[in-house]
Amino acid sequence: MNALQCIKDILNRVLYGICIVIMVVLVIDVTWQVLSRYALGSPSTFTDEAARFLMVWMTFLGGAYMFGSNSHLSVTSLRDIMPRKCRDTVIIATYVLIAVFAASVMFYGSFRLIKHTLNQPSPSLGMPMGWFYTILPISAVCIIIYMVINIAEYLNGTNSLNRKEEAK
Repeated sequence: MNALQCIKDILNRVLYGICIVIMVVLVIDVTWQVLSRYALGSPSTFTDEAARFLMVWMTFLGGAYMFGSNSHLSVTSLRDIMPRKCRDTVIIATYVLIAVFAASVMFYGSFRLIKHTLNQPSPSLGMPMGWFYTILPISAVCIIIYMVINIAEYLNGTNSLNRKEEAK
C-alpha cells in the first residue's frame, strides 16, 4: 500500500467516524426535541439550532467523503461514450476543477465569512457563528486532498473509475 492510499484510508476512516458520531448526536438531539415537545409539553430551546448545525456539518463532511470514493452524484452518460483519450482528459479536468472550486470558493472564500461572524453568537446555543462556518475550509481541505489522490490513482490506473471501466 502506497503513501497516498494510506492517507486516503485514514481520511476515509476519520470522516466516516465523524459522520457516524454526528448522526448519532443528531438522532439523540431530534429525539429529545420530540420528547420534550410532546411528552413534557415544553420544547427544548437549543435542539432545533443544534440539529441544523449538525446536519450542515454532516452534509459537508459526507460530501467530502463521497468525493473521495467517487460516489458523488454525477451524470456520466456523455463521458462514457467518449473515446478513451478524451474521457481521460475530461475526468482529470473534472478533478482539477473540483479542486480549484474547493480551494477558491470553499477555502479562501470562507475565511471572510468566518472572520465577519466570529464574534456573532448563534441565537439559541450562543456559540460564535464563525465556529459553525469552519466546516467550509475543513471540508475544502478534505476535498482537495481527495482530488489530488484521485488524479494520482487515475493516472496509475488504480482509481475506482478505472475499475468500473475494466468491468464493462
